Amino acid sequence: MVKIRLMGAFAHLAKARDLEVKLEGPKTANEILREVIPRYDEFHDKIIFINGKPAKGEAIVEENDEIKVMPVLSGG
Repeated sequence: MVKIRLMGAFAHLAKARDLEVKLEGPKTANEILREVIPRYDEFHDKIIFINGKPAKGEAIVEENDEIKVMPVLSGG
């Protein structure tokens, strides 16, 4: 199982702050997050952590990893 912690608008869109997803083989963080967050690709800037370390969306995620993701918001 992969633990997913969603922050901000991502938690609102997915209707959950914490999720668990069973993987059937390695996937990228983006692939997993697209499956659980509606409109994920509409957010161009995101902060992703895998196992507590900053990561890119193309990073490979495996069983027992933990993903934390939050959108980057800007204002003026």
